[in-house]
Amino acid sequence: MREILESSLANMAIILFMHVCLSILIDNKRHFPSYLFPIGMITLTSVTVISLFYLPIKYGGYQFDLRLIPLVFFAIKWGWRYVIPALIITGSWRLNMGGDGAVLGVIFGMAIPVLITLFLLFFKKTKPGPISLFSLFCICWLSSDLPIVYFVQDGWNVFKEIFLVRFLSFMLTGFILYLLILNSERELKLKKRLQFYAERDPLTGLYNMRFFKSHIETRSITDKKKYIVMVDIDHFKSINDTYGHLDGDLILKGVATAIKGVCPKINGTEIVVGRYGGEEFILFIAVDSAEELSKIVSDIRVVIENTDFQLQSRQQKINVTVSIGVSELFERSNLNHAIEIADQLLYNSKENGRNKISYANNIDFIITKRCQYTG
Repeated sequence: MREILESSLANMAIILFMHVCLSILIDNKRHFPSYLFPIGMITLTSVTVISLFYLPIKYGGYQFDLRLIPLVFFAIKWGWRYVIPALIITGSWRLNMGGDGAVLGVIFGMAIPVLITLFLLFFKKTKPGPISLFSLFCICWLSSDLPIVYFVQDGWNVFKEIFLVRFLSFMLTGFILYLLILNSERELKLKKRLQFYAERDPLTGLYNMRFFKSHIETRSITDKKKYIVMVDIDHFKSINDTYGHLDGDLILKGVATAIKGVCPKINGTEIVVGRYGGEEFILFIAVDSAEELSKIVSDIRVVIENTDFQLQSRQQKINVTVSIGVSELFERSNLNHAIEIADQLLYNSKENGRNKISYANNIDFIITKRCQYTG
């Protein structure tokens, strides 16, 4: 019995180490190419299960392990697209190892528990809670160990003698892993929330200026033409004075939403949107030509002009316009200079009657005689 306990603890240690490695990989997901992340997840889980094959829980002439636990949790957390490849890899490895119990071990100790889990997830549509998880563990444990009764000599006595240790090792390992996963998920959510507030303007959800500048200055070099666009809401002070700051905030959020609504519709471009401060927004746009830039900026101005913005305090809608300034960004190191020029051009638009777009003189357009485009 002591040997069973020691082997069970070794299995538990391997599974918990897997959790640590998976957590590190998940925390650093955004640093990996999209195709490498699933490969890493499947590889780590497969290596864990295969490692358990070589550290079996021994009882007399029989050997067992906790291989189904990482597979079941992998299925719960990541679904069939991840667990089926891991099941194929580990099942093939076990069959290649050979031995009397290879086929039964793959069928009852791996395939059936995974299929039961996927079946439960398909109908339940939500991740199982503690009670559902306990029931699932019981079913998976029985599917793994009951074949002992039918396929092992004196199987019923073997099953009775080891079932308590096996059951407890399954439940203890499973629930320790469950609690660690819950804790990791909470930490990850908190980390994402803190990262969001560190990068975003809390009112509009757009990037704040600190992150905007850092993001632009460190982004990979592109062969596209790069521009800085400054957008300012016209007569915003009078909106605040007339309707109040709460409705002013609604207008700010509405304009931010309108800008974001235009940008995803543009294919083949790189667009980063931030809040510069107050009623002013900033965009980084990388496109193939100045003509494309003109189309994007014009769409932003027109969409905002034609949007009815809902006010909360008076249950009415109002329309607003924006003035825009555009400069070209030649080098990322000159970002501050490009922002300063775009800001000056924005005020040119305001001085020329507002609801207009002013471009730097060095930007070429289809209509080459005009260095400024009025919407």
